[in-house]
Amino acid sequence: MSARFVKLSFAWVALLILLAVEVGASFVPMAASLRPLLLIFAFAMAGVIVTCFMEVKQGPSVIRLFATAGVLWLAILLGLGSLDPLTRFTYPNEANR
Repeated sequence: MSARFVKLSFAWVALLILLAVEVGASFVPMAASLRPLLLIFAFAMAGVIVTCFMEVKQGPSVIRLFATAGVLWLAILLGLGSLDPLTRFTYPNEANR
């Protein structure tokens, strides 16, 4: 086997492990203020993809710029997506009073 195939295989296994840990951690009961900690695994997955699959190190500066912009955009989307459930307020139903 070539070294490239072994590297990609390890990256794939790392992504599967991170996915399993993230899904398993999502079933752990935790306070709403601790839920953003689940984003650590998402950022780790994005890091594995950027470094291993996109081969950012071997490319020119423009590729690193676009990869950084993509990771920044992913961080913005995940941040805004996690703010919605954290800031949502459930009003009591008038019929249940």
